Amino acid sequence: MSLAHINALFNPRPPMEHKPSYTQQIGKKKALPYTGIAAYLGEFENKEASEAALASFKPIEQRPERRVRIAKEREAMMAETLELKKANWNPQEYSFDTDAYKSLFVGRLSYLTDELKLKREMEQYGTVKNITFVEDKNTGKPRGYAFVEFEHERDMKTAYKHADGRKVDGRRILVDVERGRTVKDWTPRKLGGGLGSSRKTKPKQTKQEKAAAARAAAAPYNRSRPADSGR
Repeated sequence: MSLAHINALFNPRPPMEHKPSYTQQIGKKKALPYTGIAAYLGEFENKEASEAALASFKPIEQRPERRVRIAKEREAMMAETLELKKANWNPQEYSFDTDAYKSLFVGRLSYLTDELKLKREMEQYGTVKNITFVEDKNTGKPRGYAFVEFEHERDMKTAYKHADGRKVDGRRILVDVERGRTVKDWTPRKLGGGLGSSRKTKPKQTKQEKAAAARAAAAPYNRSRPADSGR
C-alpha cells in the first residue's frame, strides 16, 4: 500500500453542508371535543339480550371434561343394554331339555375337555344321563362350561358336595347347582348377577390414598433391625 493511500485513511472528512432553518410554523392539531356517554347508551345491550346471550353460551369442553362425559355415556349405554338383556332373558328357553333338579353347572373347564373326559370324571358320583357343552353361537367354539344331568337326584347332590375344585385337564373346575331354572329371579354373571364379587365396581382411590396404602403395606419391611448387643 502506498503512502498516499495511508494518508487518505487518516485525512478528515469534508465539513457538512449548512442548511437554513425552517421558518414556516406548523399549525397545532385540533383535538376532538370531549363528550359524555349519553350518546353511546344505545350501544349497550339490554337485560333481555344479555340473558339470551348467557343462555345460549356454550363453554369450550376441556379434555378431562370430555373424558368424563364419554365415560358416563358409555356407562349409561351399557346399563341400558344390560337392562334390555335382563328383560329378554328366560332360562326356561334353553335349547337342551334336562331335569334342572338333577343337573349341575360345571364351569372353568379347559377348552380341550371333551364329553367323554367330563363324563368319566362325573360318573364317580353316580350315573350320568346327559352332558351338554355350551358353545358360542357365532364361532361354535366351547365357552368353557357345561351342564351335567344325573340319573338320580342323590347322585347330583353327592357330586355337588365333592366335585367342586376337582382338577380336570389341569384346571380346577367349579361345580354348582343349576340356579337359572331352580332359583327365582336368578340372573347369570353376564347380566350383573351371579355369586362372584370380582366384577363388582370398586371405589376408585386417589393417588394420595394409593400412596398411603403402599406405605402401610411396606411398613413391616422398613423397620430398622435391632442393634446387635454383642458388638
